[in-house]
Amino acid sequence: MENLKTQPPKTTVGERVSNYVQLMKPGIMVLLVLEAVTAMIVATGRSTDPFSVLCLVLVGVLASGGSAAVNQYLERDKDILMTRTDWRPVATKRISPQNSLIFGLILIALSLVVTQIVFNYVATLMILLGSLSYIFLYTLYLKPRTEWNIVIGGIAGIFPALTGWAAAKGDVGIPALYIGLLVFLWTPPHFWGLSMKYKEDYIKIGYPMLPVVKSEKEVVEWIVLSSIPLFAFTLLPAALPNLLNFGASGIIYYVLAAVIVIPFVIVDLKMLKEPTKDNGFQAFLMSLPYMFVIFGAMIAAALI
Repeated sequence: MENLKTQPPKTTVGERVSNYVQLMKPGIMVLLVLEAVTAMIVATGRSTDPFSVLCLVLVGVLASGGSAAVNQYLERDKDILMTRTDWRPVATKRISPQNSLIFGLILIALSLVVTQIVFNYVATLMILLGSLSYIFLYTLYLKPRTEWNIVIGGIAGIFPALTGWAAAKGDVGIPALYIGLLVFLWTPPHFWGLSMKYKEDYIKIGYPMLPVVKSEKEVVEWIVLSSIPLFAFTLLPAALPNLLNFGASGIIYYVLAAVIVIPFVIVDLKMLKEPTKDNGFQAFLMSLPYMFVIFGAMIAAALI
């Protein structure tokens, strides 16, 4: 009878599928896949091959989802202690750590195989470097050691753009670096606002996130300071039209970029006036649609 009581409750097929989808961090996955697709469409414009886009989406889902699964395996003991992550499937043992690791490694391996078969070795290398930088550089090395973890670790966010461009062109172009660097610059103001809200969680698990080691006022100042190069970089194609040549459709990009930059600036000014945790979290909320709007603007300008 005791054994029956301690056995975990049975789950339905739908629940198991849902658990594995959660394991792949679909919110982050969508952004990274869109980044790769944007780079491919910017590279090929109106001649974009829909089949290539679908294949890129597939390998992006596999690589991103696999890396997320390995991340949750590595951080399972930390996740269960944080209110932001204590619901995750490995932390709650809805998926065993061993299954999470195996699942993640299989997905990453599949992404490399499919990329090599459908595209080329440059795209395959970019996928591999993206996964390795997220798992080893950010998760294992930087996150537990330095308050600048999210800044340096943001390098992992560059590789989806490089993958998308390489899949289309077979090399790494300057426009792809530009798209990837946008994500790199967006990451700190996005995540610092979130980590302000969950400061106590990070203190509990011993991660030296910026809000743990600096005051609210200092963190807000860093959010604002890190937003300035993001805004400038977002509008850089206006000053350097050869960087991303949108041609006559460029106005679409600049209008949509202004639409998302201006309210972000307003939030930053409000934060400087009142450097509080709640206003810092407003910056996080404002950052959520930022890259989706920018990528959508790039895709529209490239296709129209």
